[in-house]
Amino acid sequence: MFRRHLPWLAFTVLLVIVSACSSNVPAPQIAPTTGGSQSASPTNTLPPAKPTDTSAPTAIVSTIEPSPTDTAEPTATFTSTPKPRLTVATVRPRNTATPLNVTYQVLEIKRQPGDEAMLVLKVIATGGSGGYRYYHDDVQQPSATFNIPGTCGKPFVHTIKVISGDGQTVALPYHVNGVCPTPTP
Repeated sequence: MFRRHLPWLAFTVLLVIVSACSSNVPAPQIAPTTGGSQSASPTNTLPPAKPTDTSAPTAIVSTIEPSPTDTAEPTATFTSTPKPRLTVATVRPRNTATPLNVTYQVLEIKRQPGDEAMLVLKVIATGGSGGYRYYHDDVQQPSATFNIPGTCGKPFVHTIKVISGDGQTVALPYHVNGVCPTPTP
């Protein structure tokens, strides 16, 4: 209901504003007339000249007030003011020369007492911006070489994760057979 009457309401308010603005313009003032002839009031602002003994004519200076002139009514000029842009921060990894690449190398499988085994794994990371952090099954490791306990005859199935200093992350699952060397007598 309100939406149907909104254009008429806006039009009415606009008419009221226009009529109020046009009534604020002062009308030109006309001097009142008296009787049949108009006499101009003297505009001489200097005192009367004193008689002198010289025969040279004296100059009389008079001040003439300018009459008001009609000027055009000022009109409204619409200008658009640009609104400032709001910047929104987004999290992006910094640009690097190369993408992060992760590989691994099995250095050895050691037999431990009983049927226990120890996998020695070396992680090789290239690319990114350096400053690598190494993780084995989401546990941070102190270096790129891991000692992973297991059982002889059972495979080592885990995940390696490397995070570069620029925020790049690579997770790499691996599967290594758990073949232990035969014990020596």
